[in-house]
Amino acid sequence: MKLSFSTKGWHGRSFDEFCTVAAELGYQGVEIHNIHGSMFTNRDGAFYDYTAAATLRRLYEQKITVSCVDALTDPSDAATADAAETEIRRCMEVATNLHIPFVRLRTASADEESAPAAIENTVAVIARVLPEAESRGVTLLMETSGLFCRSAVLRDVLDRFASDAFGALWQLSAAYFGGGEDAETVIKNLGAYV
Repeated sequence: MKLSFSTKGWHGRSFDEFCTVAAELGYQGVEIHNIHGSMFTNRDGAFYDYTAAATLRRLYEQKITVSCVDALTDPSDAATADAAETEIRRCMEVATNLHIPFVRLRTASADEESAPAAIENTVAVIARVLPEAESRGVTLLMETSGLFCRSAVLRDVLDRFASDAFGALWQLSAAYFGGGEDAETVIKNLGAYV
C-alpha cells in the first residue's frame, strides 16, 4: 500500500505543487479529488490530453503515483442515479487512460428508515458499472463513510458482488466517529476487501 494524500480542499494549487509536497513529505501517491478541475480541463492542465504522457513520465521519475480518482457523486440517491453512473464511468475512463488503479465512491448518510432503499440504490448503480470496471481493470472502492460507516453493512454489499473489481476504502475517522467501530471490528468485517 502506498501512502497518499487527497487533493480535496487544496484549491488553487497546481499538480506540480502536489507532487512537490508528496516528495518532500515522503508520500508515494496523490489521490485526485476532482476530474472536472483545471488539472483535467485546462489546456495547460497536467492531465489534459496532450500533456498527460509528460505528466505520467514526470510522476514515474519522481516515484509518485496517482493512487486513486474520487468520483464526486452519491450512488445512493435514486434521483441522481443516472448522473452518478455517468460520473463513475467518466472516472473509470480517466483511471484507465492514466493507469490509475482505483476509483473512490462514497455515499451520504441516511436515517434508519431510508437507509435500506439508499443501499439498494447504491447496489443498482454498482451492478450497472461493475462490468465496465472489471473489463477496464479498475477497482471501485466504496468508502467506509455515510451509509457504510458500519463495516458490516458494507461487507454485506461487497459479498453480493464478490468481485475483485469492487472493494472497501477504509476511511478511519468516519468508521470510528460515524460508525463507532475500532480497527479490530473493521478488519474482522472487511478483511481482504480493504
